[in-house]
Amino acid sequence: MAKNLVSFEEALKRFDRNANQQLVQLAEQERQEVVKRFSLDAWPSMPLSSYALGQGNKQESFCWWLEFGTPHMGSLKGGSARKHIIYKQASGEWWFDRQTYKTEQEAWVAVRAGFVDAFAKAQKGEWDAVDQLDQIGWGPALRTKTLYCYFPNELLPISSILHIVHFLRLLRNEDASTSGYEVVRLNRLLLSTLRQKSELKGWDNNELMRLLYFWAHPRDQRKIVKIAPGRDAQYWDECRDGDFICVGWDEVGDLRQFESKEAGQQKFNEMFSQHYNQNKSALANKFKELWSLRELEPGDLVVANKGKSKVLAVGEVVEPGYEWKEDRETFRHIVRVKWDTTLAQDIPTQSSWGFYTVAPVSQNLAAQILGKKDGETAVPIDELHRQIADALARKGQVILYGPPGTGKTFTARRFSVWWLLRQMGRETPEILSDEGAFKQAESKLSSAQVVRRVWWIVANPKEWSWDRLFKEKRVQYRYGRLQRNYPLVRRGDLVVAYQSTPDKKLVALARISREMFTSGTGEPSIELEPVAKINDGLTYEELQQDDTLSKSEPMQFRNQGTLFALTEDEFDHLAALLTEKEPDLRKHLEGGDAVGPLTRLTFHASYSYEDFIEGYRPVDSRGGNLALKLEDGIFKRVCRAAQANPKRPYLVLIDEINRANVAKVLGELITLLEKDKRGLLISLPQSKEAFTIPPNVYVLGTMNTADRSIKLLDSALRRRFSFIELMPDPSLLAGAKVGALVLSQFLEALNLRIAAKEGREKQIGHSYLMDGTGPVLEPEEFARRFRQEILPLLQEYCYDDYRVLAEYIGDELVDQEGQVLNEDRLNDPDQLLAALEKEFAPEPPQ
Repeated sequence: MAKNLVSFEEALKRFDRNANQQLVQLAEQERQEVVKRFSLDAWPSMPLSSYALGQGNKQESFCWWLEFGTPHMGSLKGGSARKHIIYKQASGEWWFDRQTYKTEQEAWVAVRAGFVDAFAKAQKGEWDAVDQLDQIGWGPALRTKTLYCYFPNELLPISSILHIVHFLRLLRNEDASTSGYEVVRLNRLLLSTLRQKSELKGWDNNELMRLLYFWAHPRDQRKIVKIAPGRDAQYWDECRDGDFICVGWDEVGDLRQFESKEAGQQKFNEMFSQHYNQNKSALANKFKELWSLRELEPGDLVVANKGKSKVLAVGEVVEPGYEWKEDRETFRHIVRVKWDTTLAQDIPTQSSWGFYTVAPVSQNLAAQILGKKDGETAVPIDELHRQIADALARKGQVILYGPPGTGKTFTARRFSVWWLLRQMGRETPEILSDEGAFKQAESKLSSAQVVRRVWWIVANPKEWSWDRLFKEKRVQYRYGRLQRNYPLVRRGDLVVAYQSTPDKKLVALARISREMFTSGTGEPSIELEPVAKINDGLTYEELQQDDTLSKSEPMQFRNQGTLFALTEDEFDHLAALLTEKEPDLRKHLEGGDAVGPLTRLTFHASYSYEDFIEGYRPVDSRGGNLALKLEDGIFKRVCRAAQANPKRPYLVLIDEINRANVAKVLGELITLLEKDKRGLLISLPQSKEAFTIPPNVYVLGTMNTADRSIKLLDSALRRRFSFIELMPDPSLLAGAKVGALVLSQFLEALNLRIAAKEGREKQIGHSYLMDGTGPVLEPEEFARRFRQEILPLLQEYCYDDYRVLAEYIGDELVDQEGQVLNEDRLNDPDQLLAALEKEFAPEPPQ
């Protein structure tokens, strides 16, 4: 399962060359087959029919061989079919660069000439010039694998420029950049870097490729799916002994014959429309299960299951992954897998497993099934988290948007913890599967306060001395005066420690390590941890004589109490006096840790620029009067902290970002959000301070599209954010029933009706029908959710037009003429379910 990165030298020691020899030989056989079918001499006159996908000629086309016929010769999977430069679409139309060429034949003549020119330059050793050929500029991965076919000693069988740069950077080669499309030059640079290592002398280039991926595979996210080997696991013995997993739907045939997913879906619909009652949704979902086999790659994980609660084994996908086995009587779709039967176990019942043959495994369940093996993390990274991380790296700020109840805040919170820990070098995806561990990690990341709070705590040495804190490291401190302050204490707040008679002076700095809680004695307490000792602290007399501090809360009470608050001005003044005496205290008093890596806030209608950036605020002058003071806003404080700690990531999580006027809240900073403007200095209009948004500050927002569509957002704002849509996912409810009501079908059918009238952005999210991570199954709870959460939304959508409401949920629950609801049925769970079962029953087969 996922390994921690070791040194290249250590990976070289662990790499088993003998075990890879068969794969290397298969790769060479595939390469020779390509060269035999499509020789260099044939290229100048090669017809388009011999090159392009989509013509029904399968193994007769060059592009088919490069993507599907050579799995051991470096992957060309994934991405758009546009990587092939020219191809025939499922609609029958050709795709090519229509801005440059008028017809597919004109485009093919140019592309073919580009490849012929590339071969000629390669033969002359003019490799750098190959990347400059415009005719084949659309297909950097294609041209790289093509050139490897004909010049296997001059290139590595690695086509992805991102993968090449990844390896170069790990090998400490600074001349590695993804700018442009110089994939051939960088491929040769990587090969040259490896060739300089004497221990690799005599290695085949395919071997070198396998060594690199064995050492540091750039795809740190792996899929994990469960696959049932037949009804009641009837084919499990064959699968286990033959190192594969198999599924049915044989009528579709070899999935590799389809040039696109759409073409495969069309064939699936032809074969299975009657079987699935011509239900378009069911057909799409079932084909998605089948097609996912083709998308599995070496390293992905397969959980073989029997029924809803038994794991038979967990396997790792090995080359070539998906295959079509014509010699099997049935269940001919197979995936090659290396099984680990030691992970066989019983698990809590998974209701959806009885509904799906192939299904993704959640992180929670993966953590339970896989646990830790040999001390290594086994839980794969969530694909959605990977998408958000990529978008953050590209743009710096992302908004998760979608209808209500689709898990936007749930996803944002978990992503924030996972991503920050990962950025800080603590790769712990399994933490998301443990709710207690997740909340603790979230608290630690966001515990420090954006607004500085400083407390003054008095200790009586007759009870205990502050020296005890430095000996024991953590101390629970009693509940005392002033009691009104205790509920305001937050983890991470700074504490100024005062020791009463006989010392009567400041003796230490501490920090709140735990907010108010009930101790073992049953009394409210707070917990402290030490920060630093004060060797020459201010005495009571010095404090009393100081014009600022003499008016502070602790001095007003003559230190007769336990917990007092200091204003920001008072603390700044005190900090200046202390650092004048002891300069070493400066690092503890400047508040470098006042802002944690994670800052969470929620926008609302009155949220303003003054809250977010800076503005004048009324403050208590302690003289009974209010004064205006220019204060830093939350985002400004985060940016200042990020400037002081450039190697530390800072993430601002803004829930309900569209409820405020975002353009007004950001003001002039909307320009600085752009990735290429990070670090640019501007002058803030109120404070006149120079200000910048550092590159280590990121923003993640959530947005409910039922309130406001992204179409209505300021265009300048839309350009600066990446947007990731979260839509209702009925598959999370698969197999779940309340009475005879199938929840996934109910949600899907209801959303089709909503989308038709109100638009897709106002659909109902799956979380309305979920309790924790599983579906709601109790009739009473379902009825409560329907009455109190779903129904009010529907009423809002139709503006209390009960004719429209009846179109949503049926006449048995709505009296159209009386413009009222049938309260008796709505309040009786059994009658409510009966009405919904009747209204949302699937249509009978044609």
